[in-house]
Amino acid sequence: MRPFRIALLVISVAAASRAQDADWEAPLSAAIARAIAQNPEITGMEAQIAAAGHRAGQSSALPDPQLELAFKDFPVSHFSPSRDDFTMEVVGLQQTFPGAGKRPARQALAEAEFAGATASHEDHRVRLAADVADAYFLLGEIDARTEIMERSRERLKRVAASASERYRVGKGAQADVLRSNLEVTAAEEKLVGLRGERRMAEARWNTLQALRPGEAVAPTSLPPEEPSLPAESALLGQAIDRSPLVAVGAADVRRAQEELDLARVESRPDITAAAYYAHRIDYEDLAGFGVSLTLPFAQDKRLKERQAEREAGLSGSRANLEMVKNDLGRGVAEAYAELDRSIEQARLYRSSILPQAETNASAAAEAYTVGQVDFLTYVRAAIDRDTYETELAMRRAAAWRAVAAIQKASGLPLVPGTPGVEVRP
Repeated sequence: MRPFRIALLVISVAAASRAQDADWEAPLSAAIARAIAQNPEITGMEAQIAAAGHRAGQSSALPDPQLELAFKDFPVSHFSPSRDDFTMEVVGLQQTFPGAGKRPARQALAEAEFAGATASHEDHRVRLAADVADAYFLLGEIDARTEIMERSRERLKRVAASASERYRVGKGAQADVLRSNLEVTAAEEKLVGLRGERRMAEARWNTLQALRPGEAVAPTSLPPEEPSLPAESALLGQAIDRSPLVAVGAADVRRAQEELDLARVESRPDITAAAYYAHRIDYEDLAGFGVSLTLPFAQDKRLKERQAEREAGLSGSRANLEMVKNDLGRGVAEAYAELDRSIEQARLYRSSILPQAETNASAAAEAYTVGQVDFLTYVRAAIDRDTYETELAMRRAAAWRAVAAIQKASGLPLVPGTPGVEVRP
């Protein structure tokens, strides 16, 4: 816990300087590792996988043998172990042998269920890592907006003090004083809202890592660079091949196929071998053995209906796999559209809109000083600059949150710290 807090403290200090952004990968990777290690859902899924593995290990075993200990054929009216010729003490043993192909089919079915549980667990880990990353970038966005708003509030306080002084010496209007105080109050209200947003984001961030929801989270900073991913078509191809969610669907198809194969061999009879030894007191001991067969083909309708049921289940599993691939493609396409839009808007704000707003705010300040523009124009220019800077921070965060959404949709490890081989352009 302590190294993680130190890393976050480093981020909070470095975030004060725009020229030198902090290392954001280390705390994010630490948070993802903590979430995977401590999240109760992950622990529960690992227990389910262990259970599925044990089911696969026992699926090929023979049914339990049966041991019989009996005292047979004694007279009811005069109990005696030797009064009647048929009275005997019996020890018997019998073992059932499933029909040919049934044990391998059951083992293959259990292995398919184990593969499905394993793939589902991998998908959950990737999704959990994406959720942690999304929460981290949301915290970074809120902290950036808060920092901008705090600077804006301090700037407006200075403007309000200047307006009050100008009004005191008769160079300004009372309306300017009222307006400037209103803007300071509005900035305070926005900061209250941001603090509320951060508390909710902190609760989500902590819960994902199995921490107390109310635990304080140190300030975070957004990555200074833009996300860099492979082309959408290339990544989609990798997702179809490697996505755990597709693997879950494929395992479900395999399971349905194994159930069908098992249904096809159910018509084969099971064989039960039995033997016994009977001890008699005054007469010669007896022994015997025998073999019995089940006759499942006597219930031909039941077997055909079960096989038809399994065939329908297999068709449904194949259709579900195609649906998974379609949903994967849709999710990736939507997240890529958000990524491209956010990157393009961030570049536009950074290269054009924000510099123009800075120039406009500086010009308005100079013009207000010499009385060429009114107070409202001056304040509006300053507020617009802060608004555009906030929009830039939101677009930067949206781009990285889109990366987390792409990871969640594709199942590929795109965010640093996610288990697996990271995908690079």
